[in-house]
Amino acid sequence: GYEDGTYQPDAVVDRGQMAVFVARAMVAPGGDAAVPTGPATPTFPDVPTSHWAYKQVEYIAGEGVVKGYEDGLYHPERTCTRDQMAVYVAKAFELPL
Repeated sequence: GYEDGTYQPDAVVDRGQMAVFVARAMVAPGGDAAVPTGPATPTFPDVPTSHWAYKQVEYIAGEGVVKGYEDGLYHPERTCTRDQMAVYVAKAFELPL
């Protein structure tokens, strides 16, 4: 949910948020605390170590769940489409595509 305690089921999900969802699910039940910190040097220039989803993006990228775009960026602000979400989940849990 959101900091104000709401869930907002109709809200749009971006790629940064999806990285957090998937990373937390992959390390459940440990949650966010169980997600490794990530490398000192960012994989994606647009997700620096100071980015709120840095460790989750690095974790799922390191696990082969996601890759960046052809421009070498991750684009955490872009909307995560339903097909991208399905691929994230399938790859995270080694389901057939």
